[in-house]
Order: sequence, then C-alpha cells, then structure tokens
Amino acid sequence: MARTKKENSEAGLSSAAGLAGQIEKTRTRSKSYVLDLRVKSPASLGYLGVEGLDSAPAIVRLAKVKGLDVIAITDLFSADFVDRMVSAAKDSPLKVIPGCSIRCRIGSCDDVVMTCLFEESVTTERINEFLKALGVPADVAARAHHLVVKPLAEILALLDSFGGVIIPSRLDKTPTQKMIIKDLVENYGFRAFDLAYADSTEYFKKTWPKTQFHLFTFSDANALAQIGSRTAKVKLASPGFQGIREMVARRA
Repeated sequence: MARTKKENSEAGLSSAAGLAGQIEKTRTRSKSYVLDLRVKSPASLGYLGVEGLDSAPAIVRLAKVKGLDVIAITDLFSADFVDRMVSAAKDSPLKVIPGCSIRCRIGSCDDVVMTCLFEESVTTERINEFLKALGVPADVAARAHHLVVKPLAEILALLDSFGGVIIPSRLDKTPTQKMIIKDLVENYGFRAFDLAYADSTEYFKKTWPKTQFHLFTFSDANALAQIGSRTAKVKLASPGFQGIREMVARRA
C-alpha cells in the first residue's frame, strides 16, 4: 500500500533522527589513552641526558616502549625543545603536546607551578611569545629562578588568548602549597590537578564529595629513564590537545 505524504514525512524524520543518533554516538565515542603530560627535555637546567644520544628521537622511542600515547614537553619557562620533539614524533603514533611550565605566586604562596599546554600546531616561537608576555627573561639562567608576579586572573586571560590550558602541579607537596588548592577549586573553577602523592586524592573526595575531578600524577621526568614512570590512563574523545582541553577545562 502506498504511503501518504504524512507517513513519508514521518518516516524521513525517523530516518534522519536515527542517522543523527549514530553520528552523535560516533562523535562522543571515546577510547582510553596513556598520558604523561609533564616531561622535561634538555631545555631544562639539570636535565640528565645521555652523552652522544639525540634526546628527541630517544624520547619518542622510549615513550613507545613505555606504551605512551601522548606526552607533553613542559620545561620550566622554556619551549626551546618543542619543535625538535614535534619533528621527531611526526612519523610515529605518539602525540606530542607543546607546552611549558611556569612558577607564579597565589596569595601567600610563591611556589605555585602550573603546566601550560597548547594545541599541536603551536611552535616554540609562539610559546616563547606567551612567556615574553608574562615577563619571563630571555636569559636561560635567569629563567630558572623566575617568578611570574602577575595576578592569576591575568595569567589565565593571557593563556586563553594563546589558546592554551593550564593544570596546577604538585600543590599537595607542602601545607603552604596545599592551602592554595581551595582557592583554585572554588574561585577559579579548576577541576584537574597533577599531584605529587596518589593518596592526596582523598583530600579532594572529603572536601568536595560531589565534585568530579581529574587527578593525575605525571612523571615530571627530568631524565630519559623517568619518562612514563607515572602516567594516567584516561578516556578521551580524541588523543590530542582537543581531548585534553575538554578534560581539564575549568568550570564556572
């Protein structure tokens, strides 16, 4: 029996809805990836390299051996090794996230380390522009002891303008640092933290029992052997920066 126009229309809508549902499921499907988002390089003072070994391809090979899908290069106040790492990994399945670490002051604490991450296309030059905008000196020796004195709100606004995201790192190491966490959660909407101690997760559960956090303990590798010593296995919609951005986004 031939369908009426109304039946054809309803069938078309049903088909379209089914297709839209399939597309949405495809979009939101996530996989598990192994991340180490705090890896240092020879751009960091005190980095323990191996004489005669090119660190960039060595890091890529070791990351593969350790089963890593994504690493971030996050030297303190430096992005000088980012371009080399991206180039070394271009023919491998390893995703390299460009980044850097900064040290700033929040309240009475002047030892707040933040990991700043940027999308894959961001270069050493672009991150150095961000650091320059923060007032970071160009001299390598001076950078190691630098402290960003801009207010956190200004740092976050500047990072947003460069398309980056930020993860507070190791603030559970001392009582003075730990005091800052409450401010970051309740006044700035931070929901992702890189912790020094795995059992610090209990502090978050007890203090904010109804809030969902992403709590990591990355390696902060300062030598080849340390890469992947501490990792996070997480589900992401994509294994690159965009998936990480969604995961660590601050909440209003």
